[in-house]
Order: sequence, then C-alpha cells, then structure tokens
Amino acid sequence: MPRFVVEVAGPAGAGKTTVAHYLTARSQFVGASVWNLPRPLYAASAVRTTPAIAALIGATRWLPWEEAEQLIRLDALDQFLRRLPEGDRSVVVLDEGPVFAFAWFRVLGHPCFRDGRRDAWWRGVLAHWAARLDVIVLLDGADPLLVDRLRSRRKEHPLKGSSDRELYEFAAAYRREFEWVISGLRAQRGTGPKVISLESNGAPPEELAAQVLAACQETVHAG
Repeated sequence: MPRFVVEVAGPAGAGKTTVAHYLTARSQFVGASVWNLPRPLYAASAVRTTPAIAALIGATRWLPWEEAEQLIRLDALDQFLRRLPEGDRSVVVLDEGPVFAFAWFRVLGHPCFRDGRRDAWWRGVLAHWAARLDVIVLLDGADPLLVDRLRSRRKEHPLKGSSDRELYEFAAAYRREFEWVISGLRAQRGTGPKVISLESNGAPPEELAAQVLAACQETVHAG
C-alpha cells in the first residue's frame, strides 16, 4: 500500500479535478480514480465482488447494474492502491474515489443503501476505507458558482441542462451525504482520516492545491 492517500471530494463544479491535476503534476504525487483503471483490474474485481453483488441482489430482489458496476470499480481501485510500489511517488491523489462512490450510493443508488438494509455492508466498507485514506479534502463553493461551472465546462454531466433549483438540490444532497460518509469514516478508527474543508469561490486552483499540499505535509510530519 502507498504511504499516503488523499481524496479530493465535493459537489459537481467545485473544482476537484482541476485541483487534483495541479497536485499530480508534482513528481511525488500520482493520480487515481474509480474510473479509467487498467481493464484487467476491472475484470478481476468483477469476479472478486461476486459475493457482494449477490448480497446486493438479495437486498434489492434484482440486479441494479450501476450499483454493481460501482462495487467493481471500488474494488479495482483498492487493488490498484495495493499494487503501487512505495517510493518517491508515494502520495496518491484520488479524484472520485471511495468518498465520491459512497456518496453516489446514498444520492443516486438503490434505496437499500439508505434505508438500513445495507447497514452491515456500510460498517464493513467504511472500516475498510478508513484504514486506507489519510486525508479527505472537501471542496465546495456558492451554488450559483457551481452551477455556472457545471454548465460551462466541457466535461459532461447528466444534469447539465437542469434548472438552477434542481442543481441546487442536487448539490445539497451530495453535501449531506458527503457529511454522512465522512462521519462514518472518521468514526471507524477514532479520529479517522483528516478532513480539510476549502471554499473554491474565486480562489485560483493553484492556490487551493498549495493549501492542500501544505495540509498533507503537515499531516505526514504529525504522523
């Protein structure tokens, strides 16, 4: 496992990817995500997560494909992190890692992820990832700014054409679930991962990245 793992999280339009790119431009940082991992990892994870998917089918009485795929992607990311050699590039920056995936389950996933049917699963995965995350950077911004960024960026989003009100409600739902997920992660091992909250309103991404870097260095030295 790498020595240090940080995830940059936050609602759509908060600037997560831009900040992550500034960080991973440094030689000692490497980027990762639940997306775009080597295909063999996904194939192996599809087999490894068969019991988890079977349990999901038992809870839902059908096969929710998107949720099953998210389980596979999470496992693949876990395997990717396990295989990274320690060394100069030992700081891993996750843009859409477990915090993102868990919030997605709570916001867009099947109701079983919110109504108590998956409580045992939640305890297991939160404990698992709490031991792997060192820092969570929670980026946010004012709703009008997030909506403007979401609509103007090239990256596609399923709600890009939605009304302001719908996008505000969507951001609020993710904020609520990020709080739920982070509280669950921190409860697993005492203090849990360190959380850094940053407002991206008008701040240059390089300035935000510098704040994240300073906080990560402080955490490493404190350990």
